[in-house]
Amino acid sequence: MSSTDPIPKDVAAPPHAVEREARAERYFSVDLNGQNAWYSRRASQLKTRSHTFGLAVISAGSATAFLSVLGNHPSVPVLIAFLGAGIAVLEGWRRISRYDEVWTSYRMASERMKRERRLYVNGADKYRQSLDEEDAYLDFVEAIEGILAEEQQVYWANQGKRPLPGGAGKVAAGAGAGAGKPG
Repeated sequence: MSSTDPIPKDVAAPPHAVEREARAERYFSVDLNGQNAWYSRRASQLKTRSHTFGLAVISAGSATAFLSVLGNHPSVPVLIAFLGAGIAVLEGWRRISRYDEVWTSYRMASERMKRERRLYVNGADKYRQSLDEEDAYLDFVEAIEGILAEEQQVYWANQGKRPLPGGAGKVAAGAGAGAGKPG
């Protein structure tokens, strides 16, 4: 069962859980326009790319070592040079695109949002003391927005750009243009 599945009928739900689940679903799907799902999908894509590039580098390095023992054939130095250049390009691109850093950042943001949703829906942690549903919902929204703001700070830091205070997706003058993901 994922964090977005409705509460099963045969399990006793905490008070207000059904209403909170509906509010949380509306917030994620309408207000955030599916951003949590985007983070989760994008993290998976970037993890796959990172692992694919890493495996290609390892394979090319292994092939280089294997070819070096076949040193008598005239095409071996050309193949070794080609593989070496391929390794440099692949590893260079992997470092420039920062797949490893970005996918883990996206996955952490996605998982933190899922956790916050579970806490809110079940009235746990800081939501336990909330008697007023509106206050609990506003605490939930603020927590999710805080998670998004933290992740966006990491994103802009990785891009070498400086975001404007309170302006998710906006960039300070002279620092670059546009964001690489939905705001």
